[in-house]
Amino acid sequence: MVFLNPSEAETFQQFLNGERLWSWPNGRVQLGQSFPDLGIVNHLVGQGFLNRDYEPTEGGRAALQSWLNSKGLPATTVLRTPDASLRPRLS
Repeated sequence: MVFLNPSEAETFQQFLNGERLWSWPNGRVQLGQSFPDLGIVNHLVGQGFLNRDYEPTEGGRAALQSWLNSKGLPATTVLRTPDASLRPRLS
């Protein structure tokens, strides 16, 4: 069983919600409306949750589902970001 921490789960859920990585000329990398921790993104790729194109894998989906279940949250739970904004629900 693979364990996700809240930051990894939030970042992975952003990928599941269709947000994509964008690289700007100044070297900043953006995921949707936020600037992700690239260490987390690289960890998700290394664990096989995201493929090399940063697309969610079935293993990643299963890990997030397991994390949500372990927290007692349904799969449609909206996770809050550190700034308290809401993220869309999982589909």
